[in-house]
Amino acid sequence: MIRDGTRRALATGMISQVGYKALGFVILALLARQLSHQDYGKLMFALSLCLLTAMITDLGASFDLVRRVAARPAGARRRLTLILSARLPLLVLYLIGLNAFVALTKRDLWPVAAGIALYAVGKELHRTFSSLFQGLHRIVDTVVTYGSGLAVLTLGVVLGVLLNRGLAWMVGCYVIGAVVLVIIGANLARRRVGKFPLRWRPGGIRRILGRSIFLFALTAMSLVHFSADTLMLGYLTSYAEVARYEAAAKLLEASQFLLRPMTMVLFPLSVQLATRGQWTRLLRLLHKMFAGALGIGLLACAGVALLAGPIVRIVCSAAYDDSAMVLRVLYLSTPGLYVATVGMFLAAAVHREKRAMVAMGVGVALNVAANLWAIPRFGVLGAAWVTVGSQSLIACWLAIEAYHAVRERASFDAGAGPIEPLDG
Repeated sequence: MIRDGTRRALATGMISQVGYKALGFVILALLARQLSHQDYGKLMFALSLCLLTAMITDLGASFDLVRRVAARPAGARRRLTLILSARLPLLVLYLIGLNAFVALTKRDLWPVAAGIALYAVGKELHRTFSSLFQGLHRIVDTVVTYGSGLAVLTLGVVLGVLLNRGLAWMVGCYVIGAVVLVIIGANLARRRVGKFPLRWRPGGIRRILGRSIFLFALTAMSLVHFSADTLMLGYLTSYAEVARYEAAAKLLEASQFLLRPMTMVLFPLSVQLATRGQWTRLLRLLHKMFAGALGIGLLACAGVALLAGPIVRIVCSAAYDDSAMVLRVLYLSTPGLYVATVGMFLAAAVHREKRAMVAMGVGVALNVAANLWAIPRFGVLGAAWVTVGSQSLIACWLAIEAYHAVRERASFDAGAGPIEPLDG
């Protein structure tokens, strides 16, 4: 079922993710030690706010780009041109709007948020290039692009520690890292598909983004669910509490490297199987993906339950010892997080994103409502338990939906027919 080329791509993705997370842990460790609790909390809050809001400019187009290029590689250059032409004006509007919003609601955060917003724009442009590479099965290009930007960021942070620099220097490092992401990604994309001259065509842009709006809603809700706790803590408590929570939440986020190779490689493969009407093969692949996601999540949960204290101390220093219990609670959500990730990209592969969007919407609403009650009463631990509950609900819902979508077609494989590749 999984051929040699797919295995190599999975191995490449896994090795690169291990490297990314190793560098990510280095960055977190250095920042936590170099910055005060207040400044570290400000930086983490700005990252959550900007990365969450910047993805609005994507409107699902990058996710859709993987699906379309995997189904029809010949149209890759045209699709990339249309999406970039649509996204660049939106990113400019985002920068203006984000800065105005922060200046009005959290003036003390504005100097940090202004720089991190530029970093978020660079990451969003990288997301589009990375989607092209995934659709073309060029995982190595994604590795080279993201790895280069992360290496530059790490080098800048290390240099800042050696020179005893503060928050402004660290924010500048994020901006420079994003510039590297965009430059390398654009050059590799040009090598793969040729020049992609940008054209402003409002009618075409509305058509392109309109077709991917449900994919946008699905990915947006996923990110909102992941970031809601941090943002609500930032508005309902203090930056010190945000720092305490984020010391654990960033370690939970880092755990996704265990699953990300699967989404990078097997999402395009799932699209191809659905496009060709090979539903029985897709069902067998689905069994393996869910079993793998659940198994990896349980192992991660058990490992952190035993080692949460040393992990927090190594990455963030003894000053964050009280984040260990938050980390243990958050990692109870990893089985659900991994299963939900598989269910979400399977829904996109078989064009059932509207149904998956309902599951995510209910989970996000539950998360926000429960946090409004839990955070004032129980603080960061309350937010962590809310994440566990809402993530488990989403996972069960998406898994049931995924099996329903594929089994009903696999049961009469010969007559079900393929999902037609999207036009344009």
